[in-house]
Amino acid sequence: MKILAADTSSFPASVAVYEDGLILGEYIVRNKKKHSQNLMPMTERMLSDLETDIADIDVFAVTVGPGSFTGLRIGISTIRAFAQATKKKALGISTLEALSYNFAGSEAVVVPMLDARRDEVFTAAYEFCGDKHREIVAPCVMTLDEVKARFEGQKVIFTGDGMLAHRAELTYGVLAPAQLSEVRAGAVAALAAEKINAGRAEHHNNIKPVYLRKSQAERLYKAKEN
Repeated sequence: MKILAADTSSFPASVAVYEDGLILGEYIVRNKKKHSQNLMPMTERMLSDLETDIADIDVFAVTVGPGSFTGLRIGISTIRAFAQATKKKALGISTLEALSYNFAGSEAVVVPMLDARRDEVFTAAYEFCGDKHREIVAPCVMTLDEVKARFEGQKVIFTGDGMLAHRAELTYGVLAPAQLSEVRAGAVAALAAEKINAGRAEHHNNIKPVYLRKSQAERLYKAKEN
């Protein structure tokens, strides 16, 4: 089973093709958040290098949030278009869960943190049992003080750009290195494979972004109404 996965939820954009436990190809590009310009050429180049056609893909996967409002829309619309054109199934993957999957097999609680601005982070928590994992704190918005209080005294790994932004204030736990603090399409694909094996895959129309809170434009509009 070949899975094509994409992530455009934050600054880097990445795409990967995964088959039978192996990442066949993965491209990561950092270029001024130009996801709308980069995603299709990246995908086409990777498929060409793998001598694979889009029609050879069995399932598509994409991160659905939390993350950049614009970035999520670009990734989701692209993957939905691929699935629609090829009449294949698709899967939406939590950005936080995909980020935690960089640490599959860890004995520590993995706490991904995405910078939500205003001294807040999008966060959740996951623990692994062998190659399986479970969510122990659902995706939510927390202040840094709330995160620190929630996990103090536990064996924990902090990861994500939210951790990188606040690493000086995190006085316990393992702080993941930068190369493991970004969502990778390869991890999205591997996580998708696990979920597909458990019977999860859906029609592309069911894939929708998960924002956790309203956009700045919506908040400003609401403030004007009040």
